[in-house]
Amino acid sequence: MTLRSAVALLVLAACGPAPRGVTPTPVAHPNPPPDAGARPPDPDLNRTPPKPLLSIAWDTIPLGTDAEANAVWASIAPTGDDWEAKLDEIPVAKATPLAIALLHGGNFTCVPPSPPKDCAPLVLDVDGPAPTATMKDPCLRRLLALWSIGALEDTDIPTVLDALRGIAAIPPPESQLVAAAIQAVPEADPVHRLEMLAIAFKAGQRDLANGHVGSLDEASLILAVTKHHIDGALDVLAAESHKAVFLAAITDEALAPKARADALSELVATDDKLPADVRSTLVAAAKSKDCFVAAAAARALEVRGDKRFVPRRPRTSSPDAMMRALCVLASYERLQGNDESSLLPGFVPAKGLEHVQIAFDALSEVDTDGDGDPRTERTVNLIPKPDVVVPEIDDLVRAFRHCKGTTCTSDDRDFRFGLKLVGGELLLASIEIAERPPCPSR
Repeated sequence: MTLRSAVALLVLAACGPAPRGVTPTPVAHPNPPPDAGARPPDPDLNRTPPKPLLSIAWDTIPLGTDAEANAVWASIAPTGDDWEAKLDEIPVAKATPLAIALLHGGNFTCVPPSPPKDCAPLVLDVDGPAPTATMKDPCLRRLLALWSIGALEDTDIPTVLDALRGIAAIPPPESQLVAAAIQAVPEADPVHRLEMLAIAFKAGQRDLANGHVGSLDEASLILAVTKHHIDGALDVLAAESHKAVFLAAITDEALAPKARADALSELVATDDKLPADVRSTLVAAAKSKDCFVAAAAARALEVRGDKRFVPRRPRTSSPDAMMRALCVLASYERLQGNDESSLLPGFVPAKGLEHVQIAFDALSEVDTDGDGDPRTERTVNLIPKPDVVVPEIDDLVRAFRHCKGTTCTSDDRDFRFGLKLVGGELLLASIEIAERPPCPSR
């Protein structure tokens, strides 16, 4: 045996026998549970489709005329309770002829205007229809009209223009439907858009119409002011580039007084020395039937040196002339600075002005002044002539818009002017200011 062979045998002996394969330790697994069956479907994810409310063969039903469309409306039979769900089932392709027929039917005035009252609750919204309301009910029809207007294309507008005009003429408190009718007329058709605004404005929808004039082009804005007396159009135009429009507006008795006064102020704002045409317009405006406009013109002339129209006591015994002068005076003094004296002392007797105040307290139970009404308290003060000022001036200006004889009324107060001949001159001897009772709750 060689040395190399002996070493090899020693190495093999040292390594020992070849190892056997390792058997893995078994892992216990629980028995699967018995089959409990499939889980029920989640009701929130697998809702059963609702049963259709309408059983109409839309593919074959004729809708070529209003009569045919109205027959389909009779089959739809919407009510105040289900109208939305039923309208959702109308195919889009069938909506237009139904919408046109519905609009042609009219009768959308849900809340008729209330007759004027001394104290009427303010209505700010239109109530929805009763659940049992049918298509004869105007409150349901107004909702169907809103849906119908939304279903129209621009090309459908000529077909329903008369119906939209009728909607635009609905007075407040309706506003949503009127706005929808105005907006249905494309801005690309300024003639009919202006016509709609004029109808709505005349119906008493002043704020709504004024809010939409910004969509008009320049020519239509000018017509809105000069022809339709829509005062909001003046806010879009500029006096500098539309001087003739503003001059005409100042003397336009059909325009709102505040708009006329604002036009006047804008026109003269940059002119310390008035051009001849502006000055002549102000002189005419100083004789306006409206006290507010007359006062604004008189003030604009006075600060530029022309004092002819500053309010003064009329040299006449006419109560109407005196009330007119007092009306202009109240608006004029609102334009004065804090350092300027009141002109009212020139209207009162030498002994001063009797100031009567009647306060109203609905909860009072004590008749403190002995007038037989515990809710009112009357106080009387004689104000010396130098101390006389126009009382409650902001409310008085509003009250002068509602005068009967020598009594003028605002929402909050009655102003009664006591005129008296003194030495052959008609003077303001007293002012009685009575708080008005609040509106009763409905």
